[in-house]
Amino acid sequence: MVRELVKTWSSTWSSKDTSAASRFYSKAPDLVFFDIGPTHLGWEQYQKNIEKSFDTIENLDLTLNEDLRVVVGDGMALTTATGHISYRMKNNENFESDIRFTGVWENKGGQWRLIHDHWSRSR
Repeated sequence: MVRELVKTWSSTWSSKDTSAASRFYSKAPDLVFFDIGPTHLGWEQYQKNIEKSFDTIENLDLTLNEDLRVVVGDGMALTTATGHISYRMKNNENFESDIRFTGVWENKGGQWRLIHDHWSRSR
């Protein structure tokens, strides 16, 4: 179940639809999310900052590789994967990088939500 959830969640980022992505995140204000760039405190800040970034991007492609690992324990899950991100900015600059992703998921009331994620560029 968590594996399919991660695949659906990652597709929301390629669509640049933060409202769709929002359903995968806990809304607790003290949670920390590490993006490829800045650190965000709480989903509200994360969403606001990402929407500003998306305003400068025309095409975004985020793909997770088949190496997705899922470890599920007592109401929690840890997910890790590598992948690739590429996008073209409105000023025609291109960005492309291999990435690493780590997500910590919590299950409350049968709903899995990210309580932490960390994106970084691979070298």
